[in-house]
Amino acid sequence: MTAGRTTTVRVLGGELSPFTARARLALELRGVAYELLDEPLGPRKSDRLLAANPAYGKIPVLLLPDGRAICESAVIVQYVEDVARAAAGAGGEGEGAALLLPEDPYERAMHRFWTAYIDDKFWPAIDAVSLGPTPEARAQATADARAALRLLEGAFKDCSSGAGFFSGSDAAPGLLDLALGCFLPALRACERLHGLSLIDASATPLLDRWSHRFAAHPATRRVLPDTDKVVEFTRFLQAKFGVDVSK
Repeated sequence: MTAGRTTTVRVLGGELSPFTARARLALELRGVAYELLDEPLGPRKSDRLLAANPAYGKIPVLLLPDGRAICESAVIVQYVEDVARAAAGAGGEGEGAALLLPEDPYERAMHRFWTAYIDDKFWPAIDAVSLGPTPEARAQATADARAALRLLEGAFKDCSSGAGFFSGSDAAPGLLDLALGCFLPALRACERLHGLSLIDASATPLLDRWSHRFAAHPATRRVLPDTDKVVEFTRFLQAKFGVDVSK
């Protein structure tokens, strides 16, 4: 894989998967041509997926032209960045492109820390807002999501240094922007389905401005699914798992 749209890699994933979107956004931002291979939804995982990711059997998987595979979205983003930096250092096509991770080691560590926090704390809360088994569980998930967003509001202030993105740039998002931004369609679907306001100008003004800037970025507009599709899919999951949101 090289930076610049000269080598096609493949992404095994799903159009509505936020983690697939995260990996695709990294490729888009680094100018890497790719093909999306849709992994069908269902209880049975395909042989293709199990062969590519035998450890977890989960999407996304980045399939390299030589047959090797990179798994886990955050790992894929950092791999894409490492390859682009190596190409730039060798005078290749990655030179001059926006950085997905800061140069400073401490700042890089903080971006990785908050990425892990988003995956470990924020996403499970957002998921449970719609799919929690009881009204009490869904109410607790809503409170947990709000608490996580308050912390991420502070993280944005620290990481952005006054710029428009977590990356510290006004022009291009980075790892931490992708980590949170890939969940925006799911968050907006939660807000619409349950009459909530999770990211707004009063509770999280910095994240509110960031969310609109992120959604308007050209790469984001090419990759993130429409909220209507996510709402429809969430309703499908609620019916599948017997979640009665009328209670």
